[in-house]
Amino acid sequence: MDTHKKSIVKTLTWYAAHLIMATSVAFFITGSVKMAATIASAEIVWESGLFYAHERAWAKWGKKIK
Repeated sequence: MDTHKKSIVKTLTWYAAHLIMATSVAFFITGSVKMAATIASAEIVWESGLFYAHERAWAKWGKKIK
């Protein structure tokens, strides 16, 4: 089972990669750095919490799936 520390590190690295992608897409759509940063930041905050919860659920219950 993955540790909480490993799940947190995985969440942070995913956050960094996704922040770059989300900002790039939002900038391409809006043409505004400020708007892109706002959209990407809001999306990343809630998604990071969801990703962590998903990782913990799989660490606990994922092994039951065969």
